[in-house]
Amino acid sequence: MTDCNFTTLFYETHQQRRIGKNEPIPENFDHMETIWLNFYGLGKFETYFFLYADCKDFQHFKDWVIQLKGQDFVVEADQKFKQWQNNQYQETENPGAFPKVLSPEQIQFWEENGYLKISKVVDGQRCDEVTRQICRHLNVDLNHPATWYMEHPDWQGIMVQLYQNEAMEAIREQENIRQIFADLYQTDHLVANIEKLGYNPPECEIWGFNHGKLHWDLDLDKPVEFEVQGILYLNEVPENRGPIQLVPGFHQRFEDWIAPFTSLERAHTSMRLTEVPQRIAGEQGDLILWRNTIPHAATNNNSNLPRFVQYLSFSKL
Repeated sequence: MTDCNFTTLFYETHQQRRIGKNEPIPENFDHMETIWLNFYGLGKFETYFFLYADCKDFQHFKDWVIQLKGQDFVVEADQKFKQWQNNQYQETENPGAFPKVLSPEQIQFWEENGYLKISKVVDGQRCDEVTRQICRHLNVDLNHPATWYMEHPDWQGIMVQLYQNEAMEAIREQENIRQIFADLYQTDHLVANIEKLGYNPPECEIWGFNHGKLHWDLDLDKPVEFEVQGILYLNEVPENRGPIQLVPGFHQRFEDWIAPFTSLERAHTSMRLTEVPQRIAGEQGDLILWRNTIPHAATNNNSNLPRFVQYLSFSKL
């Protein structure tokens, strides 16, 4: 793993934060960190956990990355990140050349409602592979409901902090998924975010759902830039199996609506008093996308099976 300058900055910044110091950092540090993590195929949570809990020194950090990803992968990531640093991914020619795979009707629906459901984006076999990986990781046996609620350090709320898996990676790398995001971003200069998985079992006496509050994943201390968020339904998700809920069309009034608020918490409280969400049920392999200015949340599962999802998103280079 070669030092691309940012690797050192990334490590040292988090070591300072680890001991409670906040040293000055470049204005674009957060964006650079996101791109760096994505090129190296690292989930943010797993990387932070290692840095803040286990990492001994810089060499230990580099060794951890190589052990996790493999030497050949890291060498390729070194090259890609250096190219990005040297602005070799900029759209210098024909900036309008990006995949146009969505129909005019889909684009119109997206512009009006701020979300989109695209059916059967991933085949069932590939979805099942990721579902099986979640079950293996959490020691879940779908034939024995008593195993659906066993505590696991990587199962946090309804999130599964699992990032390194060939089946997950195969879905992230599907060209049709990349093309859909490219069409919405209107650029092919994208890199897949290394996102997590989701596991939402049915409510019962020993496990209650408390993750259904509408929210935005935003930082109001920074300019709100256009981003596309997404989840893939790995199994069938009818209305009673915890589908995502969102407020269609809210993006059209978000800028004026959010202007009086300096606190995201207060904005959330106010928004939840007035907005009525819609549940988006779907089939296995359906991709649900929404703008980051659309209020959204998971819903409670009252069916007879858990809900499994993979989170999907891309960052602009």
